[in-house]
Order: sequence, then C-alpha cells, then structure tokens
Amino acid sequence: MGSGRDKRKKVKGKKPGAGADKTERKTERNEEKRGRRMERAAQGGEDDIDALLAAFKLKDERHSRVEVQEGCAAPSPRVYASFTPIPSQKENEVILFGGEWYDGDKDKTYVYNDLYVLNVEKQTWKRIISPNGPLPRTSHQAVCTRTALWVWGGEFTSLNQEKFRHYNDMWRLNLADWTWENIPSKGGPSPRSGHRMILHGKRIILVGGFYDSGRETKYYNDVWAFDLEELKWTPLGPKPGHSAPPPRGGHQLALNGDQLFIFGGYYVKKDAPDPDSFMPKRGKKGDEEEEGKGVIHEDVWVLDLKTLAFERVKKQGMAPNPRTAFGLVTHKKRAVLFGGILDQEGKGDRLFSELFNELYQFNLDTRRWYPVALRPPKKSKAEQEAAAAAEQAQEQQAADNGSSDGAAAGGTADQRQQQQQGGELPPGVSPEMHAKLQRMLAEKGGALHAAAARIQANYRGYRVRQAYKTYKLGGEISELLYSPATYGIDFSAKDMIKPRARAAPMMCVLRNTLWMLGGQVEIAHTDIVLDDLWSLDLNKLDGWRCVKENTVGEDAFKDLSSDEWETGSDSE
Repeated sequence: MGSGRDKRKKVKGKKPGAGADKTERKTERNEEKRGRRMERAAQGGEDDIDALLAAFKLKDERHSRVEVQEGCAAPSPRVYASFTPIPSQKENEVILFGGEWYDGDKDKTYVYNDLYVLNVEKQTWKRIISPNGPLPRTSHQAVCTRTALWVWGGEFTSLNQEKFRHYNDMWRLNLADWTWENIPSKGGPSPRSGHRMILHGKRIILVGGFYDSGRETKYYNDVWAFDLEELKWTPLGPKPGHSAPPPRGGHQLALNGDQLFIFGGYYVKKDAPDPDSFMPKRGKKGDEEEEGKGVIHEDVWVLDLKTLAFERVKKQGMAPNPRTAFGLVTHKKRAVLFGGILDQEGKGDRLFSELFNELYQFNLDTRRWYPVALRPPKKSKAEQEAAAAAEQAQEQQAADNGSSDGAAAGGTADQRQQQQQGGELPPGVSPEMHAKLQRMLAEKGGALHAAAARIQANYRGYRVRQAYKTYKLGGEISELLYSPATYGIDFSAKDMIKPRARAAPMMCVLRNTLWMLGGQVEIAHTDIVLDDLWSLDLNKLDGWRCVKENTVGEDAFKDLSSDEWETGSDSE
C-alpha cells in the first residue's frame, strides 16, 4: 500500500507551490481561530480585566503599520498620563502617553494607551498610531532620551474600578520611526504604579510606588537603576539598617547632579503616624483605608547616588502645607511645585477637599523653600504714557464734576501721598488692598492675626527681618505680606489670570518655560478631569498664559464662586 501511494504521487505529479499554499491556508485558519478566541475573550463584564485587555489587543492588531496624523484634535481629557519633553535641539515637543478619564455620569473609568505629540511652538497636536505597543495604563512613568521614550509600569483598572492589574514591563518608543519595542527586563522591580522615574546619565532611577491587589495595598520605598545600554536592572537600596524614607506613592523627584531629592507622597499606615507626615481624618481613597489611615508625607529626602546614602532634609523657609497629587518640575537649580489636594473631614459627615493653585520653589543647593511671586508684565513706554495720560484726564474730569468726584480725585492724591510716606508698595499690592489689610490688622483675634501668628511661630531669619524693613507695617503684617502664598493670598498676581486650583497636573519644562496640561478637581464627590493648557516663563515669572481653555465641567464651575474653586470646595 505504501508503494502504491508513492506511485500515485509520481503519476499525479507535484503541483508547483502546493506546499507553500497549504502552509499559508493553515496559517490563515489558525489566525482566524485565534481571532475568534480573542473575540470570545473580549466579551466580558465591566470587572473582567482579561476581557478588556483582550479587546484592546484585538483592536491593536488591526493596525499593521505606523500612522502619523498631523494636525489632529487635542487629546480627550485625561489624568495620570505621562507628559514627557523630548530633549531635542529645538526642545519644542512633548509626548503624551496613556492616562485615565473618569466619566462621572456613567461612574466608569477609562484607561488609554494612545500616543500624542504636542508642538509647543506651533501649539498643534499629532497622533501616533503604532501597533504592537504597551497595553492601556495609567499612573505609569516615562523618561525620554534623544532617541527613545522609555515607559515602565503603571496599572489598568476595570471600568467599575473593582479590579486592578499592575505592570512591570519596560517599553521603548523609537523616536526615529515611532515603533514600539518590548524590552525584556527580568529581575527588576515588582509590578506597581504611583512610582517615580528620572533620568540620570545613561540610566533610569526608579523610586517607590504601590501595588493594589484589591484585598490590600502595599507601598514601597525601594530604589532601582536601569542601565540603558546593558538593559539590566540593579537594586540600589535602601541599605538594611540605614536611614531611609518610609514607603510611598505619588511622590515627586528632582535631580541636582548626583543628589536625588524625593518630595512628599502618600501611603496607608496601620500603626503610629510618622513624625514627618500629615494624617488627615479621612484619606482620599475613602473605603480603601478602612483598615488603616491615609498619610500624606510632608518630608523631603535626598539620596546620594554615589554613596547610596539617604539623608532627611531639614524643613527650612516657607514650605507648602500638607498636600498630595501636586506637580513638580526641575528648572536649573530649583524644583517648582504647583497644585495638589488635601482632604479632611469637616463638621458632621462633610468632607472638605482643599485644592491649591499657588507656586512654590525649592532651592536644590540651599535646600530651602520659597513661595513664587509672579510679577505683572512690564508695560511698554507707550503703554506707560497712555496710562499716565488717562489717569491725568480722569483726575481733571473728577475735579470738574464737583465734590463727589473731587473727593475721589483727592483720594487718589492721598493714596499717592501714602505711597510716598510709607515707601513703594510691593509689586501688585494696590493702595486699596494696603488699606484693607490695615483694617483687618485692627481686628484683634481675627483671621489675619491667626495667620500671622502661625507664620511667626514657624519662620525666622533674614527674610523676616527684610520684611520688617521693607513694609514698615509691624511684625505680623510684615511676615504675612512676605509669604502671602502660604495662606492663599496672592497679591502680586491679584489682577492676573491663573490656572484653577487642581490636583495631579501634568507638567514639564521646555527651555525655560513651564507647560501644564489638565489635572483633576472634585466637586460634590464627582471628579472632573480638566483639559486646559497653560504656560509660564520661569525666568521672567511675568504671569501664567492660557494656551487652551478648559472644555470640561464648566457648568459645574459656574455654580461655585471664584474663591471656592481657587482654594477648595466643600462637598456635602
């Protein structure tokens, strides 16, 4: 029988390409079966993470090549994405990857893996559709070299936020052709999100983060280095038995030579509180902390990357009050901090969420905090002459119109006389505001006295003495005027536009300009994700510039007064 088959094969002959065709048909059938399996796997519920990720894989495989969509619409609102500047010669582009968006109407959270590039000079976006890339993720981290964007970790959450999956994969996006590569990196950090990464020479430094299994949340304080040439992880500490920062996530990093600074962060602690942390009555995650207390770190640590020794930095200067989810960038020899949120319980069952929109800077050499005072842009000579002419015409008209207007003109003269007698007022402090402060100062035991007393109890030194000499208004008011941002009083920017108070702003620095995208606010227990874009010249500090107005949740903001959304809101 065997020989008969061989004979028939010889008689029938062999069709050219028959084997290749058979292999191709078999491959097609296998791909169809695989596609059907993925489609079945993708048909899951809102808490089925495997189904959701299978659906994303299926969608991704429909793209066979890289597609660049120039001049596309701005990305949809999102938070906890990576917003990473490209260190090119022009320094005019930022890469936005991933993130999440909470739909308050449907009570669902959507996680992304789309990729955008912002040109800050042209103020245009382009979308990069590149197959075989990372799965959707949020709270990941990314750093960028001149040739590639490196992405590590993060998390994916189900639509109803009941289940989570944390990653510990490393991805490289090649900037030359926008292709993704999954870099094998065994022996590295465990899966996590909320960690922070920073570029140090030819390696990536990773610090902290957390892992949420759904049953418990674990926070880390470990430090790792990833060699960009050897593509290997190396643990750096902390050393057993040596001083080290407590575990945390959501902190921030700044680099000054070989000195790595670690700012703040958040974790859940079940035992006694740390002396350098702030424990609100109720943490941000609410039910998640039923077995522990949410703790906001106020500390600053520095790690010497040569000796791998930690040092706790002594708090000096006008430091920001406790907060989490703040943005921080490095500019020259300083770290610049903006925004954040502090959640506390008020009377009864009220939860008070205080949002911030003031700026602070931390000098990386002197290790001292300062509030950042913005100065109104200098007027041109023509503008100054026009303003002087308008003021003179107004005074003349007031004098001609009778006693009431004359009194107003006299008041203007009195104000000028007051400035001459007391010296020039600080930039942005009007005579009217000066008079208002004097009246508030006369109210013994009032809010102004309480704020000034707190300043006096915490701050001393040259800056305080300088305030006494400059303002000549007495100790309490002097110190308050020197540090208005500490209590949400921003005289220098009184008449200047500024971003809404927010948590989790996405920030980066290109050349000497700070760029800030979006963030998150909380109104009546509902999270609203912003999509506005702002810039600030960090050399001139001449005010914020709104590049793109916010388009999300404006109806909710209309129901709040300006004071509420600038400094916080009460949720009942």
